[in-house]
Amino acid sequence: MARTAYQKQADSRTRTALRLRSRADGKVRKYAAALVAALVSAADAKACLDRVNLLYGVDISPETLLVHDVRTAGLGTQLSNLLAASSPGEEVQLFNPTANGNSGLVLDNELVFGETVLALPSVPVDPVESAPTPGIRVTTLQALRINDSTWNIVVQASSPSGTYHLANDASPYAYNFENEHEMAFSLDGMTAGQAVQFTFTDSVNNQVTLQRTLTLLTM
Repeated sequence: MARTAYQKQADSRTRTALRLRSRADGKVRKYAAALVAALVSAADAKACLDRVNLLYGVDISPETLLVHDVRTAGLGTQLSNLLAASSPGEEVQLFNPTANGNSGLVLDNELVFGETVLALPSVPVDPVESAPTPGIRVTTLQALRINDSTWNIVVQASSPSGTYHLANDASPYAYNFENEHEMAFSLDGMTAGQAVQFTFTDSVNNQVTLQRTLTLLTM
């Protein structure tokens, strides 16, 4: 018996879905393996900085906050175990004949299969004004000179989510702070009169940002 248009559409859509599944699986495996390798490199970097701190009596953070959180969460070990427990293509798909349905007629196009769907005419509606999104408020941002090249930065701010990220263009490190807590950190290798740009970003909504420039001045 000849296959109906409905059955042919089912086969075509199944092949499309399986191709997408295969591509997604390949990407997940590729990036998971890359992350595991990156964490190994991060461990090497941590060992080097730990040694520098020990030999020269300095206190340099051996890893960034993100790397620390990923490492302590055991994500590298979890990914390695998951990769070792499976192989590409182990979920074999056996095609079973699709029973005829919908009177043999094809179903309507759907975007999920990458098919063209004709849009329904839009009905104009009255615009509704939304409340403005609350932003980040900085109450303290000052620099205190410790010596010729080291400055202590004091900051206090608040963001809608209750916590915020703070980055600056003079240091590769970013900090996570809570609202209304006065925090401090040091910048090394700086000179008086140098301008430092700080970027405040809400921890939950990275669209909420604020930039401030601080000039290092002697008191």
